[in-house]
Amino acid sequence: MNLFRMTYYLISISFKDFGFWFWTLCYPLLLTGLFIIATSNMTVGELENINVGIQENQELSEVIGDIDFINMTVMSEEEAVLEMKQGDISGYIHGDNTLLVTETGFDQTVLEMVINQIEKVAEAGIPYENYDFEAQFIEENSQEAQPEAVLFYSLIAMIAFYGIFSGIEFMSSMQPNLDPMGARFAASPYSKVKFLSASVLGALILNLATNFLILAVIIILYKINLFTELGPTLGLLFIANLTGIGLGLIIGLLPKINAGMKTTVSVIFIIGLAALSGLMGPFIKIILIENNLAWVNTLNPLARLTDTMYKINFLGNYDDYWATIGMLTGYAAVFFSITLLSLRRKQYDSI
Repeated sequence: MNLFRMTYYLISISFKDFGFWFWTLCYPLLLTGLFIIATSNMTVGELENINVGIQENQELSEVIGDIDFINMTVMSEEEAVLEMKQGDISGYIHGDNTLLVTETGFDQTVLEMVINQIEKVAEAGIPYENYDFEAQFIEENSQEAQPEAVLFYSLIAMIAFYGIFSGIEFMSSMQPNLDPMGARFAASPYSKVKFLSASVLGALILNLATNFLILAVIIILYKINLFTELGPTLGLLFIANLTGIGLGLIIGLLPKINAGMKTTVSVIFIIGLAALSGLMGPFIKIILIENNLAWVNTLNPLARLTDTMYKINFLGNYDDYWATIGMLTGYAAVFFSITLLSLRRKQYDSI
């Protein structure tokens, strides 16, 4: 059986599966609709200067004061909390370079990125006066500032990993102890490498098709262009799909667990990673994770994908682009290697 015919058969398996279409298409479309309804009353306007409070004699005060789009005011923490509740300032910078906020939004996200960039510059030994912080965050163009856009980038990151369901379905169907079709494959002289290649190709075709459909719905219904850098964004989504498929193949290899249970566990796992990346709002991502457990989202592929898509499309910042590509590619390579090794060594006493 040639590669393309095997791919066709594997695609047919998932195409007839209601569970596959629910999780990869219906569920994301439902979330998209809920997000559009929830954010439809949010105001949209051009980016204005950001007001921030800062502790007296804070080491970053001189650098922050030189950034044109930030209005800095020296005050105590108690005064800052009151002003934030009144909406007069967006955040407060402590003496230890941490950002205190009482709500999350676009201004708070920009402030956090500014502080992170300043710290990176300091670690690199670059004189502050030789670095243009404003160029990293603000560019004069027609792009509108949409704080809620991070929700959609996180959603897109999540559905890019939904190839996990195709991976699980394909691999579970090939297990002789879980599916009759697996017994037929195990008894046939098919190539394990060819089967793995066909599984990945089939899953990639199906998941990219659903990804593009959901992206079209988001752009048409939400009526903004989330992708000012479409080419690089599609590159990220392509690699993310491969990573999700690889993860699904590994989960599908688990013995004595049916595909339904594997899918349930995967849904919980992916939604959990998406929540940490900003799907439930920036509060969890910024306040709970990045200010306390930054390493979690450093290793979280959905968080890295969300951040990178936001940076390149809204801020024109490519600093993390290739690092994210490299991390996703590394995860995918590990997942596929483990899967192939497991398939080559797996034997059954009887079928």
